[in-house]
Amino acid sequence: MASRLLSFLNLPNPASNLAKSPRVAIEKVSDGQFKVQLSRSLHPNLEESLPQDLRLKFEAAISQIRVTKGVVVALSAGVDSSLVALLAYKALGDNAVAVTGVSESLSPSELEVAKETAKAIGIKHFVVQTDELQNPEYTSNRADRCYYCKDTLYRELRTLADSLGLESILDGTQVDDLGDDRPGFRAAQEAGVKSPLLEASFSKTDVRETARLMGLSVWDKPAMPCLSSRITHGEEVTTDKLGMVGQAELYIKELTGVRNLRVRYSNSSARIEVAPEERRLFYDEAVMDQIDRALKQLGFTNVTLDLKGYARKERTARMDQLVLPMASLSQ
Repeated sequence: MASRLLSFLNLPNPASNLAKSPRVAIEKVSDGQFKVQLSRSLHPNLEESLPQDLRLKFEAAISQIRVTKGVVVALSAGVDSSLVALLAYKALGDNAVAVTGVSESLSPSELEVAKETAKAIGIKHFVVQTDELQNPEYTSNRADRCYYCKDTLYRELRTLADSLGLESILDGTQVDDLGDDRPGFRAAQEAGVKSPLLEASFSKTDVRETARLMGLSVWDKPAMPCLSSRITHGEEVTTDKLGMVGQAELYIKELTGVRNLRVRYSNSSARIEVAPEERRLFYDEAVMDQIDRALKQLGFTNVTLDLKGYARKERTARMDQLVLPMASLSQ
């Protein structure tokens, strides 16, 4: 992927030429064809507005990044990696690039958010296609599925980093992530990925507050794990299932305005989970009827609403007692 990007740009010395080039966003639109967009920095120099404790962490993270000979930031559309992209650009300028991995497991709207975030920061942005769905270890959907996804991504990023002459790969891991069971951590360690937020002792609250004060629009964006996380462990991950989940979530968000949403897939059934404070958006018979019809048109055989609301920890395959069919609720 990296070689195809660079051959398109026709750069004899990728590292030196990219360092001198304008900030660009590069996206593959078809085989052998890429779209290049100039970007501009939209955020002012606001680190002086940070409280002292956050400023010390901010400066510590920049100092850690600055000693590297160029970085590739694994940029999702989330607030953690977005802050890392900002830190990297402040530390290294055009010797920092952001890269978003795209596959069927990425929520349909997330790529646009990542692109807009990179543009606002001013950092060069690459989009690479990943092929984790070609790996049976991933599609079998065991509890360690995330390891194979991250392993695939970091291999792509390493190839691109080497082609650009950049030394390190950065991710958005922060202190609060250490309490989670995340197989992707092992892939990051094996790939030598660095975590400047973790090393500078940023918590999730620190990340959000720093991102807010620095003007990042994603500062309060809810976490959005990959669509494969919606499919019950042990049930095969397929392109069709991911498409159903992605389209279902997009439809529900557009219809209701809900922000924190999961459509869980289990044996062709959909279980809708939203944040407890957003459950009121579904207290309308017409809305529930529309959702029920739309999701069944997508291929779901049964559609339910979890009355307890979204829980951060991924649930098991069993159906909760506090789940009622959408159609029954509206009748």
